[in-house]
Amino acid sequence: MVDWNAANWLDTPDFSEAIDDISTYVKAYQITRGMAVEQGNTPAGTMQLTLDNSDGTFSPVNTGSTLTGLMRPWLPVRFRATVGVTTYTVYTGFISRISCSPHGSKQAATLYCTDGMDLLARNMVVQDETATTAESDGDAVGAVLDAAGWPAAKRTLDVSGGDITKYPLTVEY
Repeated sequence: MVDWNAANWLDTPDFSEAIDDISTYVKAYQITRGMAVEQGNTPAGTMQLTLDNSDGTFSPVNTGSTLTGLMRPWLPVRFRATVGVTTYTVYTGFISRISCSPHGSKQAATLYCTDGMDLLARNMVVQDETATTAESDGDAVGAVLDAAGWPAAKRTLDVSGGDITKYPLTVEY
């Protein structure tokens, strides 16, 4: 699913339009996420969708496509799988790049997607060590997300943890 009508990644996706369901076009997918080692940075989760583009739906030069003017980066995506009667959300993120094969015989388009870790990594949150107080670990995570511009409506935090040292934060680009 792609919320083609979302203004940008800050919108809460609804995936309610008929054009949002691209499952019949999916030829292949690859999802990668999680840390490679126990300690260190957490890389962004990624998804690559290879789509059948034989009808030109995903070709930006096809003015007859139902997606004309809607295909652009940073739109919300969701990948779900159904096992038996239960549907699981496997991946949520955003389109980072759209590529169409210029070779006529391939007739494929690829959506390269990334998750929120990539968006957070694009912001540099800086601490001011001169004015410290105490706050819960959940409040500290919330402060970092606030400083990075992550919407409060797109997070659920447990703020009942123990206190840690609070540093005033700023963002640098």
